[in-house]
Amino acid sequence: MKGILHTILILLCFFIPLLALCQGNDQCIGPNIGTGALFTKETVGCVPFTVIVEKTDGNSKDHQYIFNYTGGLPANTVTEKIFTYTKPGAYKLMQISFRKDNGQELRICAVITVLDTAKIKINPKICNNTVSLSLSDIRKNGTIPYDYCYINWGDGSILEKVNLPANPVPHTYANKTDKKITVKGGYIVEDCGGSNSINLKFPTINEPKIQELNKTGANKFSISFNNETGDDYTILANGQVLLSQKGKLGQTKFSFDNPNSNTCYSIQLQNSCFTNTISKEVCDINFQLTPTAEGNELTWLKPATESIKDFILTKNNSTPISVSSSSYTDKEIVCKEENCYQIRFTSNGSSFISERLCVKNNVVPCETGDNPIHVPTAFSPNGDGINDKLFLFGDLERFISLKIYNRRGHVVKSINFPFEAWSGDDQPAGLYEYLLKFKNINNKEVILQGTIMLIK
Repeated sequence: MKGILHTILILLCFFIPLLALCQGNDQCIGPNIGTGALFTKETVGCVPFTVIVEKTDGNSKDHQYIFNYTGGLPANTVTEKIFTYTKPGAYKLMQISFRKDNGQELRICAVITVLDTAKIKINPKICNNTVSLSLSDIRKNGTIPYDYCYINWGDGSILEKVNLPANPVPHTYANKTDKKITVKGGYIVEDCGGSNSINLKFPTINEPKIQELNKTGANKFSISFNNETGDDYTILANGQVLLSQKGKLGQTKFSFDNPNSNTCYSIQLQNSCFTNTISKEVCDINFQLTPTAEGNELTWLKPATESIKDFILTKNNSTPISVSSSSYTDKEIVCKEENCYQIRFTSNGSSFISERLCVKNNVVPCETGDNPIHVPTAFSPNGDGINDKLFLFGDLERFISLKIYNRRGHVVKSINFPFEAWSGDDQPAGLYEYLLKFKNINNKEVILQGTIMLIK
């Protein structure tokens, strides 16, 4: 068998000149150079492969070795007789020695073949009790592919030997309990190779289900679902094929573009075993944000007659806003400050996440004159009678509200009465932000942002 491999390697020299044995300026033989005798334990094996020179010719001495000779004048020889190859490929081992009787130099070379142990890629598809395996020998160019593989189906049946490459290999199980399938590659010349395993779970549903539809940007979406059968699938937009994809078993996430707004999406599996191969729809809501002089206007559409659950509108990633219709105007806007909004809800048991829309509202009137209401920059509730509480001063008839936030953005105090004070007793010392809402001289609502230092 090893002679067969040697023939294969000679052919590879013509077709893959990058292999180590196909070097130019080969000086394994030459003028006035004799031929020695090289005795290695083995010349073929899987990576990592250790070559051992078992013995030397009794008629020669001073044996030296180059374990990866690539042509030219021999250099960098070693006297060690053991070497381990850590990468697959074909290598040339040169031995140099000298006759004991007349000192003539002797050279001899041998081809060392190091086989890859790459894992075979396993792609299963499930239909009732039958599993069909597609096997792919994925490896780097220039290495020899597997000749066959062994499949352990994980149900106590005998190992199945399959010559490669192969069409999908089917196997029918007696039950639908969880299984572990292992595939090990092998070579005719050396029965060694890498193993790969998958844990197999039979589907517990009778139709596909979208886990999440995420609008990641303008016209950009991603769909997540668990492909429990490993089948190829198509994404449908309003019932029409938008695109098709090769399937793989397990959690799947795919990104795509679609310029059409207010579209409903579903997944169709290429599987005749399901009673229903099309998932329930999840719909885009055409979420839009428009800055106005009154605030940031948010609008969206109800996509379908299906009920929407757990509807959440968030501001700046944390603040939830209660809404009861398909529009909302956020009036708590600080002039020229950016705000971001996002919608999440559940429909047909699937999650939808809208695009995160951000805007810096330059339309809201900015207060350019003096602030008619004064908020102290610090106070210290220490009982000394001086600045123990936070009070507002100024033209308090213009006051609307004051909200104070901690470092996490949570409201710790809301003041809706201008003569109300804040003691700060229930909060730790530190810097707090506030939003002060009041009416300017034109009777327009204005929001100003500032900070307060709580000293304890």
